[in-house]
Amino acid sequence: MEQKILETVKELFKKAGFYFDNLNIEKRKGQEDQDLFIVKIDSDQDQPLLLDDKGRNLKAFEHIAKNLAVKELNQKINLILDLNNFLEKRNGKISELARLVAKKVQASQKSYVLRPMSAYERRLVHIELADWPDITTESIGEEPKRRVMIKPSL
Repeated sequence: MEQKILETVKELFKKAGFYFDNLNIEKRKGQEDQDLFIVKIDSDQDQPLLLDDKGRNLKAFEHIAKNLAVKELNQKINLILDLNNFLEKRNGKISELARLVAKKVQASQKSYVLRPMSAYERRLVHIELADWPDITTESIGEEPKRRVMIKPSL
């Protein structure tokens, strides 16, 4: 399965005219213990085209790659593309934000609602704050504006 996903992503990048130095794939456990495939892409040349300030272009490629892989494999998959460790850096920023807000919530004893996030990003916040004393997290709202509320424990 991983090899098919990798081939699909390689083919998509080649057809779109994007250059990459290296591609590899990691398999992790995602939400509800579903497999999550992360394709790590190293590319020096096309980073500015694919990584705008919020990674929207890369997300668009991710969406296309996922749909192609689903069609090729004939089953649903969870796929994330990570170009030049953008995702890892972004994850670090989300975890840092979660910790900063949790400290504010602990000090003020008032709830705080984060900006809308993807399911993956919300999960990062929940995991980051799972062991914090006197803090609970809850996802609220409807997609695509689903958010995490960080609140004091009762």
